[in-house]
Amino acid sequence: MDKTVALRTVISTLLKTITPNVYYEDAPDTNPYPYMVYELNEITYSYGKVLYQLEINVLGYGADTAPIETLADTTQRTLNKYSFINTDIQFTIYQGLRNTIKEEDEQIIRRRLLFEIQLHELKGE
Repeated sequence: MDKTVALRTVISTLLKTITPNVYYEDAPDTNPYPYMVYELNEITYSYGKVLYQLEINVLGYGADTAPIETLADTTQRTLNKYSFINTDIQFTIYQGLRNTIKEEDEQIIRRRLLFEIQLHELKGE
C-alpha cells in the first residue's frame, strides 16, 4: 500500500474515534456540525524519515465554544505522542500549535490544530 494512503487511512480511523464527521481536505456543504477537516503536507525527507505537517480544523456552530474546545482538547490528547506500526508504515505524531481562526459567519467556531508526523520507511521500501 502507498505510504501516504496508508497514513491517511490510519489518521481517518483515529479521528473517527473522536467524532464521526471527519473529512480529508474538504467537507461537503451539507455537513452537520461539529466536524473535522484534515490535511497532510510533506515537509521534508531525510534518510528514510518523512516529516509531515498534519493540520486539523475543528468546526462548530453557535455561541457556545465549549463543545469545540472539548473536541479540540480530546483530539490533542489522543494524537500527541501517538505511535503506530504495521507492515506498511510506522509513525509517531507530536502536538504543535492550536489557533482560533475567525470566519466571516461569526456563528462558525473554528480551531486549527497543527501536528508533526514523523513517518519512518520500513526496510524493503
